[in-house]
Amino acid sequence: MAKILDLELAALVNSFKYSVYGGHTVVVEGHRGLVSFSSEKIIFRLGKTERLEIIGEEISIKQLTKNFTVVTGKIKGVSNG
Repeated sequence: MAKILDLELAALVNSFKYSVYGGHTVVVEGHRGLVSFSSEKIIFRLGKTERLEIIGEEISIKQLTKNFTVVTGKIKGVSNG
């Protein structure tokens, strides 16, 4: 039972979620830090090798905490891998 709970906890801890609102706001939850930032591209660390990339124009970070971020600007795309 403990093994199952450990796996569930690990899956929960390693999970992330992002939501795009109206093409101008992205909310990222569960990231593990900022890798790079510019007004056209922001990259977040999701795990050891996983990344979340936000592409746009005049994008900026409006809120940044340990694992929660709000990005605004003209969002052109979001991809992870």
